Amino acid sequence: MAQDKDAQMRNLIAGYRDSMMLSDIKALIAVLFVAIMMGTVLQYRQQYPWYLTPLVILTPFLIIYLSLLFSVYPRFPRAGRERFPIWRNADPQDFDFVADTEAELEGLPALCAGLSRILWWKNITLLTADILAIACLAAALVLLFVARP
Repeated sequence: MAQDKDAQMRNLIAGYRDSMMLSDIKALIAVLFVAIMMGTVLQYRQQYPWYLTPLVILTPFLIIYLSLLFSVYPRFPRAGRERFPIWRNADPQDFDFVADTEAELEGLPALCAGLSRILWWKNITLLTADILAIACLAAALVLLFVARP
């Protein structure tokens, strides 16, 4: 039964890592798109109504851009990880790989929980950027077409 639990944990960890890589790819594509759109929208600022200042125009883009960058920002689980020493005067033998399967098996739940937490925050920041983009599009439609004198 313990082997099944360890195999399930490893499969779950692999799934979390794959999901994080896919969300990073999506966020990086969206960052590129937002950066291109920000310049295009700012280019035509003379044609917007007087109440849409460049700060008002750029604020949603910057918030979306920062949310996407926070989503891509690497966060690594540190709980229970003692395999990579970071010391000022490290020797090469400090980095020798020691196959300690018991320590690895004991660290699987902590790694799984850490990756789950990272993936949750990535999804929250991506969802925030998506909802904000939709809300800004609706607000832009209202400001451009309904609020015209």
